[in-house]
Amino acid sequence: MAFWTCSETASSAAHVHDYDEYMLVVQGCYTLIVNDERIPVKAGEEYLIPRGVQHSGEVLAGTRTIHAFGGHRADRTQDSL
Repeated sequence: MAFWTCSETASSAAHVHDYDEYMLVVQGCYTLIVNDERIPVKAGEEYLIPRGVQHSGEVLAGTRTIHAFGGHRADRTQDSL
């Protein structure tokens, strides 16, 4: 799970995950770009990005989102457990 608050308007480069990504916009608007289609996801709306789908995004300042990722995302050492 990731909880993001964007303090300024920004964009992300196109990328692909080898796991599913579920996102929920809590406040503001996050515009997903999938297959050259712009998909505005507004507060209270959600979107599932299946693994292997190239996507990017644009976020307005003040937007808050929650992201849940499937699959393996990070290696943990024994010391961090």
